[in-house]
Amino acid sequence: MSERMGIIDIGSNSIRLVIYEVLNMGAYRVLFEKKYAARLSQKVNTDGTISYEAISSILPVLRSYQDICASYQVTHVRAAATAAIRNAQNSGDITKWIKEETGLEIQLISGEDEGRLGFLGVIESISLSDGFIIDIGGGSTEITLFLNGQYEESLSIPYGAVNAHARYGTSTHWSREMVDDFRSSIHTFLKEHDWTQQHPGLTLVGLGGTVRSLAKMVQKKQEYSLPVMHNYRMEPEDIRVFYNTLPYIPSDQRKKTPGLSKDRADLIIPGVILLQTIFDWLESTHYIVSGAGLRDGLFYELMQKDYPDYMKQEVLTKSIWNLLHFHSIAPAGHMNQVHSCMQQLYQMLEGEASVSDSRIMYASSMLYRIGEQIQHHKASQHSLYWIKNHGVWGLSHRETIITAIIADYHPKGRTPAEIDFHQDILYSEDYKRIIRLGSLLKLASALYGNGGTAVESMTIDKKDDFLQLHLTCRRMPSMEQKEMEDIKKEVEKAWKIHLYWTISISSKS
Repeated sequence: MSERMGIIDIGSNSIRLVIYEVLNMGAYRVLFEKKYAARLSQKVNTDGTISYEAISSILPVLRSYQDICASYQVTHVRAAATAAIRNAQNSGDITKWIKEETGLEIQLISGEDEGRLGFLGVIESISLSDGFIIDIGGGSTEITLFLNGQYEESLSIPYGAVNAHARYGTSTHWSREMVDDFRSSIHTFLKEHDWTQQHPGLTLVGLGGTVRSLAKMVQKKQEYSLPVMHNYRMEPEDIRVFYNTLPYIPSDQRKKTPGLSKDRADLIIPGVILLQTIFDWLESTHYIVSGAGLRDGLFYELMQKDYPDYMKQEVLTKSIWNLLHFHSIAPAGHMNQVHSCMQQLYQMLEGEASVSDSRIMYASSMLYRIGEQIQHHKASQHSLYWIKNHGVWGLSHRETIITAIIADYHPKGRTPAEIDFHQDILYSEDYKRIIRLGSLLKLASALYGNGGTAVESMTIDKKDDFLQLHLTCRRMPSMEQKEMEDIKKEVEKAWKIHLYWTISISSKS
């Protein structure tokens, strides 16, 4: 059994719909996403109101979203509005108009709640305990502090990419004086909140279209080999170069910037000024891009109430179980056996695993067969593509690539080519790491890859460079033994050991 939830986010720049499917034990996935660029903050009158005519222009979009929800058999729709409607002098009238015309009950999200919900979206999708979050919208910018995985503080600056461009910018380019004037206004708001300068040295997690656009531009410039936004790391100089150049470039030239969409060519200027100014003020060390934010937070808030036990799991665990429940045809018990065996082998050969190696072993052993959902033939190649391009929340980009390559481990074929292709992200020591972990996954898969029906238990002895496996089996493991023979030399070469095994048939058989 499952239910479907719809989230409608009426932002200052765009109106978005996301439909989620949730299983009765809590696993979830996105079924549908849609975006409409409404730029509501440009429709605010001089007296601070938004006219009925302006609101009427978005009603067809909301009705369309309702129809889509109905076609997907959505049982619960949560609709929320942020800065443009929240700050309008007639916000009560606006929500009343929308309710009368569409039946939608609109929840006005305060600036503080917007920061809190953005935090919820981030903390449920990125493994990070401390940091700042910046969410640059169309009509406001939220800054949030979180420490030890807990929400601490947030503030809302009444400038976003759209209304700041209308107030401070031009349709062509900005002058130095205009940039300085805007920075000064940002500083005025920041000075009212002492906590913004009490935590230097933290990561700044960026949400919203401005940050995603800049990340695309950075990736294009670097010829980055993994075109994924979520959890992408950017260094201070990556953004500063655009801050120092974009405002002063004529509009027609700016539109030709690789990675920048033409409809963002004007909004990118106030966006990058906001981002750079706040980054400097907070004294952050680097940026992380989050593909999850307010909309996800609205959904996660519902999930925490309805499925508290499932949502208490760590980010990586939830991400993997979401994938397995919706997309894997391999038995979950088998994946756990392979993971346990891989851990046991690693412990005997190398000792205690690092946090990163533990994450990679868990993800690769649980997901290496996920490609079978697409096609059994070449399944491991499909697994590699799926892991790399779908992404696994809780892993860095580097860890994601290592996990994907291990899942498709072919040391004499695709593996060296994949390592070479991603040399801009991988470190020199990762080749050895991939060969070692890949060979262990192959060995664990040989032992338990056929459902674990033959091998009942395993103990391991290691003396000097000899590794001996003692297998107690329910029956003669002919198929398993053949696969172990196939990988034996790879394991020995990777770990510089001699591998042997003994087989005994259980008396229970």
